[in-house]
Amino acid sequence: ASSTRLVEVEFVLCFRVLLMSYFQFKLRARRFLLLLFALSLAFTVWFGGVCVPSSKAWSEPRAAIAQSVDVGRLVQSGIDRYNSGLFLEAIGLWSSAYEVYEATEDLAALAVVSENLARAYQQLGEPAEALVYWDRAIAVSSDAATTGRLLTEQAQAYSQLGQPRRAIAILCGSRTDECVDGSALRIAEAADDALVQVAVLGSLGEAYRLLGDEEASIRYLERGLTLSRAAGSALESAILNGLGAVYVRKADISYRRAGEARVQDELEAADLQARGDESNERAIAYLQQSYDIATAQQNAEAQVRSLLSLIPVKARAGDVEAVGAYRRAVSLAIAQLPDSQVKAFALLKLADLLEVGDVQGLGAAVLSSMPIQSDLETEMALLLNQALAIGEETDNQQVVAFALGKLGYLDERAKRYEAAMARTQEARLVASRTAVAKESLYLWDWQMGRILNAVGNENAAKQAYAQAVALLEQIRAQTLGTSQDLQFDFRDTVEPVYRQYAALDLDAVPSAVALQQGAPAFEVLDRTLTTIDALRVAELQSYFANDCIIAPVTTRVDALNDGQRTAAISTAILAGSNFGEAGGGQLVAIASLPDGSKQVARIEAHERRVTETALQFRVALERGWVLAEDYDQEPGKQLYRWLIEPFETALAETDTIVFANDGPLRNVPMAALFDGEQYLVERFAVAMTPSLTLTAPERVARPTELSALLMGVSDRPEVPDRAFGELVAVQTELDNVARVLPNSKVLLNEDFSKEALRRSLAESDYRILHVATHGLFGFDPNDNFVVLGAKRTEAEQFNQLLTIGELDEIIRETSGPTRKPIELLTLTACETAVGDTRATLGLAGIAVRAGVRSAIATLWAVEDASSAQLISNFYTQLKNPELTKAKALQQAQIEMIRSEIQDERHPYRWAAFVLIGNWL
Repeated sequence: ASSTRLVEVEFVLCFRVLLMSYFQFKLRARRFLLLLFALSLAFTVWFGGVCVPSSKAWSEPRAAIAQSVDVGRLVQSGIDRYNSGLFLEAIGLWSSAYEVYEATEDLAALAVVSENLARAYQQLGEPAEALVYWDRAIAVSSDAATTGRLLTEQAQAYSQLGQPRRAIAILCGSRTDECVDGSALRIAEAADDALVQVAVLGSLGEAYRLLGDEEASIRYLERGLTLSRAAGSALESAILNGLGAVYVRKADISYRRAGEARVQDELEAADLQARGDESNERAIAYLQQSYDIATAQQNAEAQVRSLLSLIPVKARAGDVEAVGAYRRAVSLAIAQLPDSQVKAFALLKLADLLEVGDVQGLGAAVLSSMPIQSDLETEMALLLNQALAIGEETDNQQVVAFALGKLGYLDERAKRYEAAMARTQEARLVASRTAVAKESLYLWDWQMGRILNAVGNENAAKQAYAQAVALLEQIRAQTLGTSQDLQFDFRDTVEPVYRQYAALDLDAVPSAVALQQGAPAFEVLDRTLTTIDALRVAELQSYFANDCIIAPVTTRVDALNDGQRTAAISTAILAGSNFGEAGGGQLVAIASLPDGSKQVARIEAHERRVTETALQFRVALERGWVLAEDYDQEPGKQLYRWLIEPFETALAETDTIVFANDGPLRNVPMAALFDGEQYLVERFAVAMTPSLTLTAPERVARPTELSALLMGVSDRPEVPDRAFGELVAVQTELDNVARVLPNSKVLLNEDFSKEALRRSLAESDYRILHVATHGLFGFDPNDNFVVLGAKRTEAEQFNQLLTIGELDEIIRETSGPTRKPIELLTLTACETAVGDTRATLGLAGIAVRAGVRSAIATLWAVEDASSAQLISNFYTQLKNPELTKAKALQQAQIEMIRSEIQDERHPYRWAAFVLIGNWL
């Protein structure tokens, strides 16, 4: 829904009052339609939703539409309902008018009514239905200029639906700056229509922002700003707001990365913090310009929009005086607005911002258990009650649900639990009535669960949490995958629901006891495991956003009881008894054993302690190349005591362990856990999976003659803002692998390009893709890339970068029903940022994202001959069809552990290699 963004109420500015002033001037129909469209674009640029505020200029109906007085009245009545926020009633009236115009074949009138219907459905948060009517309007469009405008509005609907790639295809037809003929931008340029060109550029900027491509977003928005200023367009303020939003996101990324880096490298953290501050200042500058323009135009709605955007960024900059001034200014501006949906959402947003520190929106507030000062609570309640009154007056169920829910939250924090339950239940009932409010429904179930848990009604609390999780599972695909923005909100408003529910369920499960299927405690533990695993999938959906298709498999990894001697261990950091407390209170490990039994171990270890232990383990491993003799075994021993020791006896009949790890534990190699005498990999083959439901546990017949496409870069690459060295052992590595796998093709250095990869995959079936080059798994999905040997252009010094998403696209383009799937993707010399829990999502999900059954990647770059030795030994073992991939890697690692050369025995040399996905 355009105004919830799943996390918090977004401020919906629909410019209804401004538009009505244009009715009074009785502008010509065509000019009015373009102006209306342009102003609707402003909302899209500002907040990433689609909301068109009003209808067409029916106050001066054209002759073609005035055929029937009755149908004209239908249309006008629909406009009146729409402007009152009664969208369903407007749809009913306009649908009747549509039937009349369709019967009389009045194409011009059909186009206009189709647009009205499309906008009304978008207001209801039903972009899929809106797209039906955009298609119809385009089909009967009478001229190219109108078609360009309609295509742009259609593209906005696709962005709202979580399909910004589709939006870009409509707007430009290309992922480059050179748009194709027939695209909305080319049509607008051919019509010499500056207003629509600005609208297209703004929509492109928004679509790229949703994709997480800030640089492309900035390019298009800056083009739009230049054109808007040259043409004197009314969209200048909106474009400036869009630029402000992009820089807010850039600041968010830098600040989050700085927070992760502080646990390892203070200098890097300081650099990232400085980058965040710079982006935040640029956001302030753009938003301030937008506000100044709105003030000069005496546009109260635009002023409110700019001020509400400025408050959090000013707060983050530490400008307390400005925050106070802006709050007072926005209160005055809101008071000038008529009672409407616009004003109601502004009041809700302002209520959130009254408690602003480092603002994260509703999510951060919901997680707080701190009491609110009485005067502040009174002010927040006043705003929420005003919004509630407007919502009831205009029959806006979305506004009513959020106002009631937030009032219930105030009661919750004040420990007025009876009142909190009553308000929260009201919010839930209201939200359940209309589609537009249903995405917020899980918030009120979650809130009810917290309240019930606080008063000691654990069973009822579990039911409320179960409902919240079930709703999240229903809406996950269309919400967690709609916008990269949600990657920031996910931790605050989605993750805790799963973690708190799992913690509640686990209270009824005994620890260190083997539970057999059929036992009540087994069923509870299995449900807990399902909840934790659903969180894994939701995390990946949020991380990759609309850049990845997440498709669960039919057989869960832990359901294997067919003699494979495989155990699955899932870990999770869960909340303590006080859900308002940040972080987690316990580390949980759940073992699913070959005999079908399950067992849980609960360790009283706060999230910080788990993170610090994992970090110490990883840093000790990576420092092995310089301090081999001083390697500290203690962190590896501690992790062993936590994750393996509780299941020692139960694992006696196991030879392979598949880990589905949580948070910082994804960032360390389980193979190197140490029991004091030997490494874990010396006892068990080890693999990892992003989720128990995202790895198909099927073994495919493997031929002894394997074919591979071998690619690598040994030269020193040039990459903007990064320093990579030469990989001197790459040539040796590829030569060794080519000897082991003779049916191979090699692409080295400048021969290794995107086009060469695409062409090679199209020409032949390869079961293995082996890539020996620098690569990175980073905070953002766009940071997941490998460096190619070819340059971007003949005249450019920088090397091409291949993202994991682009690799997936190439694989899908060149695959077909008669082609054999790629069995294994091997990436050597890649690295994952230490301490960056978001980067580990990229690593964990690589097999899913790259569209392959399995992947082998390195946690850190092992830049010497030992990498070539281990990987060639792995492929030698893999030629034995009796060995699983996990056991082939195990044998290669054991050979190094037992080497006569001391340096080769150090886990720095062999532990970096991890197997992800199918291990068979």
